[in-house]
Amino acid sequence: MQIVRIVLVSALVALTACSSALSKEEFIEQADQICEEADEQTQDLQPPRTPDALAEFVAEAQKVTEDLLDRLRELEPPDADQEVIDSLLATIEEAMAYLPQIQQAAEERDLQAINRLGQELQRTAANANQIARDYGLEKCGRSQPAPVP
Repeated sequence: MQIVRIVLVSALVALTACSSALSKEEFIEQADQICEEADEQTQDLQPPRTPDALAEFVAEAQKVTEDLLDRLRELEPPDADQEVIDSLLATIEEAMAYLPQIQQAAEERDLQAINRLGQELQRTAANANQIARDYGLEKCGRSQPAPVP
């Protein structure tokens, strides 16, 4: 009888662990809510008009994006969708890697580097948006990436 209980408890624990993943619809709803909140925060940032303001803008944008990533990572997508979500998160991280470089270029007032890095950031952000849209996300997959000044 003890063995039967152990097997049943183990099966229940396994079933509970499996059920913590969200359905695709739940994941999309929650992720889009997170993205909408992050988008609202970035809309509140003042567009920079000088290299100093750009450096500050990038620092604030990086905080918003890091929070976005942290919150998205907390969501558990359906097992079958884990690979595409991992790809999305990795692409967002790749885009984020340009932010400190843009900030440094702004501090150095290197307009050529700012433009080049901004274009690379836009291209990577567009890739992330495409992955998100292909998955079914709307707010996380805006049709146009956020502009980099």
